[in-house]
Amino acid sequence: MGNLKTSFRKLSLKVDGRFLGFGTSPEADWKIIFISALLLAVLVIVLSVFIFIKIDKGEIFVVEKLVGEKKNTLDLNVLRETVSYYQNKALEFESIKNTKTPSVDPSL
Repeated sequence: MGNLKTSFRKLSLKVDGRFLGFGTSPEADWKIIFISALLLAVLVIVLSVFIFIKIDKGEIFVVEKLVGEKKNTLDLNVLRETVSYYQNKALEFESIKNTKTPSVDPSL
């Protein structure tokens, strides 16, 4: 038991009195930054693959269909009213385009 305690005491994250040796030299700083970024990238990739597999198997984000759901059909009366409304708007637009509005030259 005493051997286990001494081995955990030897495990220290401090190097030269600093956490992970950060700030001891530029080389050590860049190594820490690079390894941290690499570990973060690997963690993100593993998490993405895990979520992809779960979604592909249908274990998460599953949408259940309702039993009593009926299909929505197209209402032809509403469609005809909509088409006629926009045809009337197109006619109004053409009449506005073709009407010449008199304008006065402001420079005169």
